[in-house]
Amino acid sequence: MMPFVLAAAIVTGPITGGDRGQPFAAMRAADLAAAHYTEEEFFITGTASSYKASGPLAVDGRWTVTPNTTAPFNIRVLVRRPADAKAFNGVVLVEWLNVTALAEGAADFMQMQEEILRAGYAWVGVGAQAAGVNSPRSGLKDWDKARYGSLQHPGDAYAYDIFTQAAQAMKRPNEVMIATGRSQSAFRLVTYINAVHPLTHAFAGYLVHSRGAQASGLSAEGLATDADKAVPPGAHIRTDIDVPILDVQTEGDMVALRAHLTHQDAFPKYRRWEIAGAAHAETPRWIAEAPPALDMGPGCKDPVNSAPHHAVMKAALRALTGWVRTGKTPPQSPAIALGDPAAPDPIERDAHGNAKGGIRLPELEAPTAVLDGGANTGAVEPVAGAPRNFCFLFGRTKLFDDATLKSLYPSHDAFVAQFTRAVDALERDGYLLKPEAAAARDAATASHVAR
Repeated sequence: MMPFVLAAAIVTGPITGGDRGQPFAAMRAADLAAAHYTEEEFFITGTASSYKASGPLAVDGRWTVTPNTTAPFNIRVLVRRPADAKAFNGVVLVEWLNVTALAEGAADFMQMQEEILRAGYAWVGVGAQAAGVNSPRSGLKDWDKARYGSLQHPGDAYAYDIFTQAAQAMKRPNEVMIATGRSQSAFRLVTYINAVHPLTHAFAGYLVHSRGAQASGLSAEGLATDADKAVPPGAHIRTDIDVPILDVQTEGDMVALRAHLTHQDAFPKYRRWEIAGAAHAETPRWIAEAPPALDMGPGCKDPVNSAPHHAVMKAALRALTGWVRTGKTPPQSPAIALGDPAAPDPIERDAHGNAKGGIRLPELEAPTAVLDGGANTGAVEPVAGAPRNFCFLFGRTKLFDDATLKSLYPSHDAFVAQFTRAVDALERDGYLLKPEAAAARDAATASHVAR
């Protein structure tokens, strides 16, 4: 393998070998073949800079930073591209891999992969944060010592510049690069947009997915806050940004992560979508009914949220891509209705308990359950030393009883008609794409609701 130099970093690869003989989080060969995609892994080596604030970090997001200390790094990127170059749509989706579970997770690829693959995107997953490399057992260096033993990450203060250098190193002429990140990675992207983008202009657009009230610090590790000049809670996206930003939030982000505190109105380069009824994490299905039994997630007390959050994310990706490439601006979605913003559950709810306002999924417009983003809990008390339980992010699904269903739908056809009207409205407004809309209609027809 011969290294080559592009931008400020050295790219080596494709990487092969190792004890396990494949990249961490590799796609199945059969799935790649079916999609006519290839997957390769590369190492990115260079010297990264940290940043320090050179002015106040205000809620308006207009932050100024300057380069600070430097440190060497060697991280990996995972690349998925159409096998036939003619099938490539010209857009590279660069995902800040999520490390909240102390391993590199492609949280956005997981939700949007059908649209990524059918539309011909290239996807680059960047291991920008230290936990994905250095964590005992789950980090890359422990997961496969032979393959990843040479990796080196100096800490999350350098993650922003590592992300920039990795993206620039993988970019080919005439490609458009869009950055995306979900959950902790979205916290990082907010800080990147506000503080680093004005210095680098590395990306043509950003998809900020499920951020919380707290954007990430400039120097702290993981989800911690900076001891000095901490980023303020509720920080907005700076209004002088020069590239499109689509900010997608769920009801669960507002309840579990207080993301309602970050709400801001649309401005020329910013739109926000708020998905009512959806949780931060979920096990989706088109119709909330049993059988089959509802999923209990990672060992939760109550069935987890089943809203098809993923379907709106696929539409968001297409909307942002169109905005970047043609200038067609997506709509600003209706806001989820808020009651007391300081309450544990700040959301206004209807008589059933479902959220008001926001993007109205058919599961709320033709409801068969209460779908909320409230904090689920573990089925048993946590055990000292056990892995962290993420049930608080999974929301809940509480099915209606038969009497409630009969009061809402005199017949199965009445349910299907109401559900279909909601699907049609979402497709018309750009919040559902044609394949997902068709799947939703089919699922309603095949369901047992009101039979």
